Amino acid sequence: MNFYTPETKELDSFFDKAKYTMTWRITLVIFLVFTLITSVFILSNTPITPIAFIVIGISLSSLLYLKFTKKYTHLFWIFVLSGTIIVHYALNNTPNSVHFVDFLWIIALILAAFIGLGKKIGFTFIIIHSIGIIFFYTFNLNQHLSSVHPLTTPLLISGLIEISVSLFCITYLIYQYYSFNEYFSKELETSNFQLIKKNEENVVLVKEIHHRVKNNLQIIISLLRLQKGELESDEIKRHFTEAINRIMVMSLIHKKLYQEAEMAHIEIKPYLNDLSKDVIHISNMGSPITFTIDSEFEKIGFKTIVPLGLLVNELLSNSIKHAFTKAPGGLISLHLLTGKNNKYVLVYKDNGNWIEPTSDYTGFGLGLIETLTEQLEGYFTRYQSEYTFTFNNLDT
Repeated sequence: MNFYTPETKELDSFFDKAKYTMTWRITLVIFLVFTLITSVFILSNTPITPIAFIVIGISLSSLLYLKFTKKYTHLFWIFVLSGTIIVHYALNNTPNSVHFVDFLWIIALILAAFIGLGKKIGFTFIIIHSIGIIFFYTFNLNQHLSSVHPLTTPLLISGLIEISVSLFCITYLIYQYYSFNEYFSKELETSNFQLIKKNEENVVLVKEIHHRVKNNLQIIISLLRLQKGELESDEIKRHFTEAINRIMVMSLIHKKLYQEAEMAHIEIKPYLNDLSKDVIHISNMGSPITFTIDSEFEKIGFKTIVPLGLLVNELLSNSIKHAFTKAPGGLISLHLLTGKNNKYVLVYKDNGNWIEPTSDYTGFGLGLIETLTEQLEGYFTRYQSEYTFTFNNLDT
């Protein structure tokens, strides 16, 4: 450590070290310069000599306080408050002085308030100094102008030194302000880079998880299909097919998620098209079925797509099972519309010949449709082979 650059190992952050060093250097320069100026004031019998002694006392005490406590925040308050009192006292009570330097010290004090104490305190001291300047211009300026005499050479020299010191303080404070901004800009850039890198790693990790879940579900589907091939009962095979379809819905969701650039949403038309092809291929007994989809929006969030996919799967399975048993082919259409108050409207219909269940029929498929509709916080109506669902967007 040298006298101009203090030891800062006890301080942690760059911000604390920079502010501590800045406070030390400004205090040291003020102490040394005012010690020199005071000797000139004593020789020239200047009336502001007591003020200079006060400045020396404050600066020396501040250096000792900084040396042993490493606390700089209190010193900003001491500098700004005592400096404000001293400057405005000198401004209003030294009529034989040229006050150029007083206004430079006011600028330095305001900068110190902003940098050391914050924006609100800085604006507060702007108001305080403005009131003081208005008071000086209103009550004392003319009197001071009428009593100004030519300055002696020592006073000219001391005044020039004081102006140089005040300009040094202003320049140094501005330099530190830009240094802080530059440092924080670099820190922000580094933090953003690290966040972007971390986000990319997380995206890769999440996609890998979805990929593995999809593979595990595909293994389960394959095992169920193998088991289904060993079954003899058509009824049990049908139940296996329905279970396979429901697992396939979940598998397809995970597949779409790791393929999407934005994993929070899934493109609805490609997803439902792929889903319908798989369900029709697995469940259909050979009759050609055409599936069409029309949607007013492109993507749906993950929370909504899970129950919605299962719901469409159940509707497709029911149509294939109940509506196209005798018809040579069929048409299934699905319309997704934007409803009021951020709601979705799903209209599903087919052109098959439904075999109406008995009044006491409580099939698992119909119960699942009702449960999924409740999960979507909605309701549905049915007219013959047409369903109309109204449900909420769960991702808002």
